[in-house]
Amino acid sequence: MTATDATTPRSPARDGAGTVVIGPARAAVIDQLQSLLLQTAGIEEFVDGVAKAAAEHVGPATSVTITLRRDGYATAVSASDQGAAECDEVEYRADAGPCLESIDVGHVVRCPDIAQETRWPRWCSAALAHGYASAAAVPRTLRPGTAIALNLYSTQAHAWDEAAMGTAGMFADEIARSLTLALRSADQAELNADLRAALRSRALIDQAIGVIMAQNRCTADVAFGILRTASQHRNLKLRDVAVALLEGVSGAAPSEADTFSDRRR
Repeated sequence: MTATDATTPRSPARDGAGTVVIGPARAAVIDQLQSLLLQTAGIEEFVDGVAKAAAEHVGPATSVTITLRRDGYATAVSASDQGAAECDEVEYRADAGPCLESIDVGHVVRCPDIAQETRWPRWCSAALAHGYASAAAVPRTLRPGTAIALNLYSTQAHAWDEAAMGTAGMFADEIARSLTLALRSADQAELNADLRAALRSRALIDQAIGVIMAQNRCTADVAFGILRTASQHRNLKLRDVAVALLEGVSGAAPSEADTFSDRRR
């Protein structure tokens, strides 16, 4: 038996006054996630804690892994145990399995009885060899080209009912939110680094223009044209031509200190 399920987000239950009603299972999950946020020092530790917490809450004999696929490349983010992690690695190498399929189709993919499964033969062999009898994958899109999947493994066939899958979805939501924030921070750090590098290059070019202006008694525009022509003739970047000019004048490599870093003493 095989199954691929599309899940539709459900509106939260509300009482007569319109207040959202949180069931005991959801309340327990929220409480544990809040504790993890307070107790963990970084995103890696938090996601690892979420994977282990999901394994405890989703159902008995459950293992959980988390996959991040970015620009077509899948990588393991966390795993509650080594056996499940090794199954994921087989899936990545084969480029076929429930985790990657769930990300491709954008909804939950279930494998209720791996022994009867005909899809993904390499992954199935690895899962059976590690003693797993069923699996499922819950995907979440972080942004275009980037998605995660929370992957469930169980030593029991037909391991999870709809309530268990709903719990898995709550954990997948939290992981997606956390990793989205982490990626935004990483992108901002990369952007800042690129900006700093560009500003350092601009400073070197401006110094070189000043030297050319002094040597040729010309305007800044004319000096920049001279520098650009040298760059084209030598097939070098403007920055590299500027550095060579400054080294020739001063006899030493120009300083590229980051004037925008924190220099408080």
